[in-house]
Amino acid sequence: MREWMGYLFAVALFAYHSVADIRTQRIPAGSLGIGVVISFCWAMGKVLLGERTQAAVILGLLPGIAVLLLAKATREQVGSGDGWELVIMGSLLGWTDCLLGLGIALLGAFAASVILLVCRKARGSTRIPFVPFLCMGTVAVTVLRLGK
Repeated sequence: MREWMGYLFAVALFAYHSVADIRTQRIPAGSLGIGVVISFCWAMGKVLLGERTQAAVILGLLPGIAVLLLAKATREQVGSGDGWELVIMGSLLGWTDCLLGLGIALLGAFAASVILLVCRKARGSTRIPFVPFLCMGTVAVTVLRLGK
């Protein structure tokens, strides 16, 4: 039961952030900060209980750290909020589920972008919010884990 709390917290937080990202293209800093703190405490608790290794926690943080560095390098063309969302995802779900959820999110964003471009609803410079796709990836991973 304890394992599902992390997945459900991630889904709920990402759903809330998705709405904000769609409406304002911003993620609320307060809830984002709280999410980072809770997810980090969750990961450290799993280490202390022997359910996860320190190396696995660090691996889970790498996708988020990479996106944060990419955001800095591209002057926020890739949003730093997306990087922090991935830090949360990696801390709560673990590195394998984080990468799976990220892959699903990237495929979803790619498909949506192609559809928008083909339908002439967007141009190459149009920005689309990515957190809803991260939420979709997290939901997909959670459903896969519920099936086990």
